[in-house]
Order: sequence, then structure tokens, then C-alpha cells
Amino acid sequence: MSETIGFIKDRAVKTISAAKQLANQWTWPELTPDQMQAALWAITGNSSVTPPIIGQEEITSAAKRRRDAAYGRWETQLGELHRRTVQAVGMIKNKLRNDPALLAVVSGLSASSNSHKETLDEALALESAWTNLLPAWSPTTTNTLAAFRVLRKQCAEDLQSAFSDAHTEWRSEVTTLNAMADALEQSDEAWYADATRVFAVGTPEGDMIRSTVPTTYSPSTTTPAPAPTPTPATASKTP
Repeated sequence: MSETIGFIKDRAVKTISAAKQLANQWTWPELTPDQMQAALWAITGNSSVTPPIIGQEEITSAAKRRRDAAYGRWETQLGELHRRTVQAVGMIKNKLRNDPALLAVVSGLSASSNSHKETLDEALALESAWTNLLPAWSPTTTNTLAAFRVLRKQCAEDLQSAFSDAHTEWRSEVTTLNAMADALEQSDEAWYADATRVFAVGTPEGDMIRSTVPTTYSPSTTTPAPAPTPTPATASKTP
């Protein structure tokens, strides 16, 4: 898709307007003005009709909101897992400071993650050492081994899977939206090509078409860079 969706929608509106003005003289064999309008509404939606039409733009936005919510829940719990890991790693090393053999086992534990994967790896290493060395010990009354295990599993499986599923759903809706916009762009270009062959320059109809329907997209020079999309492998640093 070579144009932005905003330009494609604007051109579609103006193409439909021109097609309706020509309806008594000529109708494009491939699509009627009503069919062209339906294709546009399938993207933009239309709340003024009964039943309302929910467009692909709103469907895609709703999928993104679900993805962002799933990511937020995962991120929050990963932050809590990291906090508990920091606490337990420091305290288990301190508890075993007078036992060289056991201290050697936990000396390699760390809690300085820079990614979600590192947070999960550090938590798993801690959980393994904790289970084997001091299963009855707890850094605090709330940070028990059982609670830590549940939280780590939740982050590693349930919440990560929920985010991955929501992210996949959103990407699928984006792909659908792009395909619909591309099809709309191509049909509008084809309509314009045929209409300008039917109505020559200098005729009222030909001049109306050429003055109504934009054919050149001029991107803004101040368009901000898009926000980064978080993924499990490259997400921002865990708190």
C-alpha cells in the first residue's frame, strides 16, 4: 500500500462524490457508487445507519486496546516478580553467608535483569535454588516460596501467553485493515483511469472529475515517528 490510509479514505470519499454526480450519464461497470460507499464504510464504519456498521478501523483499534491491556498486566506482574527476586536473592545470600558450601550454590544468582526474558530466567534460577536449599524459608511473610512459584508461573505462562495471543490478534486485524485499504486504493485508481477516458479534458464532466478527485499524495514533513511496539523478546527494562 503506497499511500496513507487517511489519503486513501479522502480520495474514496471524493471518488464516490464524483461517481454519484455522473450516475445519470455513466456508471463504472465494476462497482456502483453504493458498492463503493459500502467498501469505504467497511473500513471507517458508520454509526448513523441501522444497524450500525463497525468498521475495520474500530475492530483494529479494539484489538490494540486488548493487546495493550494484556501487556500492561504482564508488565505489572513482571515488575512484582523482579522486586521479589531482588529481595530474595539478596536475603538468601545473606542467610547463607556463614555456610561456604551453600553460599557457593547461590553466589551465581542475580537480580539485575534488562529484559522480560532475563527477569524470568533469574526468577527460575532463584526458585530452583530456593526449592533445593531452603524450601521452608521465606524472606518475608508475603514472599514465600509457594507465592513466588505461583507468580513466576503466572508471568512465564499465563500472562505471557495472553499477551502473545492478543498481539497476534492485533497484527491479524492490522493485516486485514491494510488489505482492505489496498483494495480500496486500487479500485479508486481504476475508476479514475476509466472515468477520465470516458470524459475528456475540457468537458464539464471531465473537468469535474479531475478537479474533485485527488491523485497525488503529499506526505507531511512533520509526521512524528511511530511509537515502538513491545514484544516479549525486546520489551523495555523491567522495573
